[in-house]
Amino acid sequence: MKTKLALTVAASLLLAASWAGAGEIAGLPLHVVRLGPGTIRVWLGDSVSSTAIVAFATEKGIVVVDTFGIPEIDAQLREVIARELGRSDFRVLIDTHEHGDHTGGNSVYADCAIVGHDLIAAGLEEIAGNRERMLELAPRWLGQLEADLAKAAPGSPEAVQIQEDLTLRRLDFEKTKANLPPVPPTVTFSDRMALDMGDTTFELSWIGGMHSASDTAIFVPERGLLLTGDVMADVWLTDTPGCLASFSARPGVPHDFPLLLANWDRLLAQHDQIRLLLPGHWNGELSVAGAEARVEYVRTLWDGISAAVADGESFDQVQAEYQLATRFPDLVTSPGFAQARHYSTVTEIWSEVTGQLAAASVLSELIDQGSDEAAIRAVIDDRSSASPKYFFIENDINGYGYFFLQQDKVEQAITMFRINVELFPESWNVYDSLGEALLRAGSTDEAVAMYERSLVLNPDNTNGREALTKIRPAT
Repeated sequence: MKTKLALTVAASLLLAASWAGAGEIAGLPLHVVRLGPGTIRVWLGDSVSSTAIVAFATEKGIVVVDTFGIPEIDAQLREVIARELGRSDFRVLIDTHEHGDHTGGNSVYADCAIVGHDLIAAGLEEIAGNRERMLELAPRWLGQLEADLAKAAPGSPEAVQIQEDLTLRRLDFEKTKANLPPVPPTVTFSDRMALDMGDTTFELSWIGGMHSASDTAIFVPERGLLLTGDVMADVWLTDTPGCLASFSARPGVPHDFPLLLANWDRLLAQHDQIRLLLPGHWNGELSVAGAEARVEYVRTLWDGISAAVADGESFDQVQAEYQLATRFPDLVTSPGFAQARHYSTVTEIWSEVTGQLAAASVLSELIDQGSDEAAIRAVIDDRSSASPKYFFIENDINGYGYFFLQQDKVEQAITMFRINVELFPESWNVYDSLGEALLRAGSTDEAVAMYERSLVLNPDNTNGREALTKIRPAT
């Protein structure tokens, strides 16, 4: 569900409305919402999905949750917070997770205790390791936005949105070029942690695995607030929900589904004390019912797949049984859900329950690294093992093949598709995909053979028929 650009938080919950009259920062409108006595929410922009910072005035000092992610901007937002709260005794910064749009301004609060999950430090190092890739991609993104802005009608909503996005990306690009050292939390926890600030308590719970490894929920009972980071939202306030768009388990993100469920159950059991849930970005909202539905979704998959594995069911059987459209029809059009994300969650839970790894991702990594044939063959041959380490999914292997093609890594794509042909020789689609990659490589004769084989297996394969027509037009 999407609504027009507006804050839809019930007016009775706010002591003051959002306003941009306080001015702009870096060309982005400044918004401040007063959530209650000594509690404010601050963000920049009217359309860009920026992080919403929440600040609390407590008996022992100011507690800030998350940063905007750009140190020079966060320094100015710190002044705004001090002005709005009428004090400047900053004591604690809490990170809801490791992503740069939440932790990139940590250095501005170096004089405070910085609190976050144990896994944030590793996440920050991984982000730093992607710097060269980001420096390579950013100019391309900026150039496209500049071209889009030039085409948009001046002053139109489209132009405003593009300009804000361009401004934010430029700021982030400058930060990336500056190569600032990551600033990890100075106080960490692994499961739960309570922070006593005198008249206000901050109860931190790990809820990681459905957005990032270190996702943390923060319950503030005295203020009736539950801050949920970027994990979920059930209403989008703009057409560009950003980080709130996905709710899924993904490869490479550590999971502990029983702990995730236990911590969510503990939080939601206190629903009578929760008057407002706050996602980590301003342009999304979350209801208790929406949170409960998403937690129940994870529970249904975890319990169901665990039982299916115990009963000896195959991955294909589980996938068929837990289709998003048929098993979770109420969530099909709900924010954060899509078939691809659901499939990823099913796959990750299967992997967690069985202890098996997805062969597709392992093979992709080996091929991308230029590993020798023996290493690749060891994975393929594991399929016939009595206790296999990997599970093999035709569509996933094909997907990685096309990912290689998109990166112009044609030889790697051909290798991936050839493996799929070996593993699934009765699938017409694997031959069709291999034919496409071979054609891209200039191996026309072999490409023709692959397309012809795909048509034998599936005479209705129009893609293969059209490809052959282009290769050898009728005479």
